[in-house]
Amino acid sequence: MVQYKDAQGQPQVLPVDGESHTVTVPDLVPSRRYKFNVYGMWGPQHALYYALSIAAPVPPEEEQPSQPRLGELTASHVTPTSVQLDWTVPEGTFDSFTVQYKDAQGQPQVLPVDGKSRTVTVPDLVPSRRYKFNMYGVWGRKRLGPISTDAVTGEGGCGHWKDGQMDGWIGMWMDGWVAVCPHRALHCALSIAALAPSQEEPPSQPRLGELTASHVTPTSVQLEWTVPEGTFDSFTVQYKDAQGQPQVLPVDGGSRTVTVPDLVPSHLYKFNLYGMWGQKRLGPIYTDAVTGEVGSPLPFPYPRDCAEEQLNGPGPSRETLVFLGGDPEQPLRVFCDMETDGGGWLVFQRRMNGLTDFWRGWAEYARGFGNLSQEFWLGNEALHALTRGRSMELRVDLRTPDEAAFARYRDFAVAGPEDDFRLHLGAYSGTAGDALGYHAGNPFSTRDRDPRGRPRPCAVSYTGAWWYRNCHYANLNGRYGNPRDHQGINWFPWKGFEFSIPFTEMKLRPQRD
Repeated sequence: MVQYKDAQGQPQVLPVDGESHTVTVPDLVPSRRYKFNVYGMWGPQHALYYALSIAAPVPPEEEQPSQPRLGELTASHVTPTSVQLDWTVPEGTFDSFTVQYKDAQGQPQVLPVDGKSRTVTVPDLVPSRRYKFNMYGVWGRKRLGPISTDAVTGEGGCGHWKDGQMDGWIGMWMDGWVAVCPHRALHCALSIAALAPSQEEPPSQPRLGELTASHVTPTSVQLEWTVPEGTFDSFTVQYKDAQGQPQVLPVDGGSRTVTVPDLVPSHLYKFNLYGMWGQKRLGPIYTDAVTGEVGSPLPFPYPRDCAEEQLNGPGPSRETLVFLGGDPEQPLRVFCDMETDGGGWLVFQRRMNGLTDFWRGWAEYARGFGNLSQEFWLGNEALHALTRGRSMELRVDLRTPDEAAFARYRDFAVAGPEDDFRLHLGAYSGTAGDALGYHAGNPFSTRDRDPRGRPRPCAVSYTGAWWYRNCHYANLNGRYGNPRDHQGINWFPWKGFEFSIPFTEMKLRPQRD
């Protein structure tokens, strides 16, 4: 067996079978000296001893890509109202580009371009005008450049009349300039520069009609409205929830009805509807409605979790309201998975596309962040409230485009803030391997708070926030898509430390025997 002390000075023991002559000691801290004692067991009371002292090397830094370089910018395919720009990138790659120029009124304009493009057409220009175009390359947080070029847009349109004999010809346009062709002209050609696009007569302002409430249930109200004149781009419904907090429900411009969900029974609501027309907000029109009373058939009028919401009636996976402890004064908006393994799961973590930043501090992880329909962390305070004094189970779903695995744990609970949201877990089952069991009994830590007081917190070393031990076998809040060792979204028994899992969900429900 191998004995040593970890970075916190706690003794660690690594058992090794008698036929082995090598072993790897994991989860060490960079640039720290360790003393390893190796004991050979022989018989019931005999041990041979060997000691070795060594410093763990600093992990090699990943070689940074060299800075890219912009080449030459040229203008081609010039028309009276557009210019095509082409450019080269002799070295490296850029994340994106921006083209900057001034329009005919001298106002700065910016045209974004994706990093893979090498050409773009600048539209909506004015004929016979000189433009200067500056191009910048964006690389990380740096803006490189510019490279520049000039171009003069082409002349305006030309009219030709060749058939028939005319006594004369008059051309008129918006600025009042008049040209007269010679008397008895057989052919006349006239070029007109700097014409503005034709202006269509603006549509008349639309008008909102009447707003009414129908199909009222204990938890929803259907609104219907009319638009006697014109059309709107979109609508918004505004109201206050049972706690007096303002709520906004967007509706597309073609709709004339919407159902307002997640209301509280026997409560008076006032709904205001606004119509959006261009940059204007018109309205409001409004109506009142009292939600219905809760009838006896509803088993859980204020469901504590998704399992009780499921018992209120079947339905698809969805966002809904639960009430912490069944208290109508403590609503919590959640996402319920009603399909997986019998349903009734309350999802509290999801990674799926990397659009949400999980590199956050203690306060944000405590209260939660993100978008319930995309990526999010529900919040440690909510996890504590949902698991306090109840027998809950945890399920972790992991997916790649070709594979799927899961881990399931009994007796899942998260302690309160006074105990640093410590993780409690019971028995494991599943197909992904028991990675989270390594973290059981550990406090939650973030980049700005490490209850263990390490010189370099695990959350900083591995760019995440988790119930780190020394440091992790699972790191589901790590950097999305990062394949570096220990740095990505890892579940060691399933995919190791050098594969970042593209989809994860963590979810809970009352324990089912």
